[in-house]
Amino acid sequence: MLDPDRYLERLYENTRKKYSFNRYNEWASWREDLKEAFIEKLGGFPEEKTELSARLIDETSLEDHIRQKIVILTDVDLEMNSYILIPKKGCRPFPAVVACHGHGCYGGIDLIGLDPGGIQKTGDPGYQDDFALKLVKRGFLVIVPDILGFGERRLKEDENEDPGKSSCHHMATYMLMLGKTLAGARVYDIIRAIDYLCTRDEVDPGRIGCMGISGGGMVCGFTSAIDERIKAAVVSGYTNIFKHSIMSVFHCVCNFVPGLLEISEMPDILGMIAPRALLIQSGTKDPIFPINGTLHAYDKIRDIYMQLGEEEKIGKDIFEAGHCVYGENAYSWFEKWL
Repeated sequence: MLDPDRYLERLYENTRKKYSFNRYNEWASWREDLKEAFIEKLGGFPEEKTELSARLIDETSLEDHIRQKIVILTDVDLEMNSYILIPKKGCRPFPAVVACHGHGCYGGIDLIGLDPGGIQKTGDPGYQDDFALKLVKRGFLVIVPDILGFGERRLKEDENEDPGKSSCHHMATYMLMLGKTLAGARVYDIIRAIDYLCTRDEVDPGRIGCMGISGGGMVCGFTSAIDERIKAAVVSGYTNIFKHSIMSVFHCVCNFVPGLLEISEMPDILGMIAPRALLIQSGTKDPIFPINGTLHAYDKIRDIYMQLGEEEKIGKDIFEAGHCVYGENAYSWFEKWL
């Protein structure tokens, strides 16, 4: 009897996840070994960092914050544009948050209350709920990059397409043929964004957080697992089991990392964030990251925090909604830990 479903199931079952965490692991060496293997699966990072060569493109004074647009060099021949939101009130240096947008949007500008043309939005803010704008209103300095493949960082072939169309497919498949991944390039971009934050006098480098939704949740979670300068993270609409999410429901190819399950499942990767603060958010009606997979993953991550005696630093925020940001608890989480 032909049974390709069973064939795939058996492949998953027989794939040894080399660094799957268990209570017999020695924490520090387990994390270091998984981190090294994880970076290798992502395609590795440049051996040497380029100069950031930051330049200011625009600055606007608004009622409660200053908005700057800056560009930095993240790698050779690769620039990244970002918005910096600086509170007008509060004590400097500020805690800072890197805001990672998801798919189905037109770049970082979608998180700061503007439409693709730079005009103030009216009506429904969308599934990301302008969360960067809400963070700066709470007193956080926020950096909002265009994730690679979106907004102003699309390929030339997509520049005249709908603003919400990404260059994910072409970029991801191109990089896979070279032994690289788009996920790894995006993680490295956020590492460079943190490098930039640490150059700014307005930022307290000991109080940096990261928040992302959907594909931005992946970038946030993966970067937070690797970069310990991130002291608090909010991963929204992403935490799950790979098998129950991107391997079972149609997802963009930019989510896939070849051979990743040879070393770990998603809870192990996000478990590397421990013992730093981590809030996991998910809607009960999320169709692309099913809630049962989220709850399963949360339990596994929580076990890691419990073994480290840091249970208070892992949080779960489950809400009755679909695939969207649910902000209030996220903002409170950052207020508590940053």
